[in-house]
Amino acid sequence: MSTSTPLRIASDRTRYTEDAIEVDFVYRTTEVRVTETGEMVATPKEVTYHLRTERKVPKVGLMLVGWGGNNGSTITAGIIANREGISWRNKLGIQEPNYFGSITQASTIRLGLTPDGQDVYVPMKDIVPMVDPNDLVIDGWDISSLNLAESMERAEVLEYDLQRQLYPLMASMRPRPSIYFPDFIAANQGDRADHVLTGSKMEQMEQ
Repeated sequence: MSTSTPLRIASDRTRYTEDAIEVDFVYRTTEVRVTETGEMVATPKEVTYHLRTERKVPKVGLMLVGWGGNNGSTITAGIIANREGISWRNKLGIQEPNYFGSITQASTIRLGLTPDGQDVYVPMKDIVPMVDPNDLVIDGWDISSLNLAESMERAEVLEYDLQRQLYPLMASMRPRPSIYFPDFIAANQGDRADHVLTGSKMEQMEQ
């Protein structure tokens, strides 16, 4: 059985306030000591940790190094497609965006059993308040001056019909100039390096 209903823990170790979820978590372990005679003495130990999770999810920014590369442009396109609900057609028919493969968005956790013995699974994203990828504010750096729509085209990862719909939504997204040290970048990237910071390494770092 799976559920996406709100989760509430009924425990004297868990407290809900308007601002936070507070938990007293008892970590149990065993300390093993070897005596001079070679005898092993195992002693149970308990440590209580006080955990506090804010219930209000703050605005979160994602800064990507190499934003205009294949990975950066594709993850940005994927988030926008999910956020805007953009479907597209390929040789298999109409495709819908999803977060399959995402640990937080697509996986579940076994929570326990129902009174009649059925397993209950809940989405990981419903366990505690966490940021929704659709709400991320994305920015980053790249050695290439192409905007994210052009970078997406150059990457040739996504289906054409999806690219076509994403293009106007990504054309205004442009990476910040990047530090460029050729020794740390693949040789075939050199021709793209038209959007780089100048100066010594320290001067580039400070920019």
